[in-house]
Amino acid sequence: MTFQTLAFRRARSRAASPSRDNSVALILVVMMTLVFGPVIGMHLVAAFAPSSLPSTLMTRSTGGALPPG
Repeated sequence: MTFQTLAFRRARSRAASPSRDNSVALILVVMMTLVFGPVIGMHLVAAFAPSSLPSTLMTRSTGGALPPG
């Protein structure tokens, strides 16, 4: 028995079971939803918001005037 066949048998015996693969896939889907859900939501709000929204946001800002130059 060579080292390569021994290493292959070890790797095959430690392979993940299908139920573990399903758990990993579920975790990935949940994490991707948590990351990309708000980003997609902001894009949808920006695309379909009424046109008066930017002016409303500008009147609510408390920033001062820009310095010259």
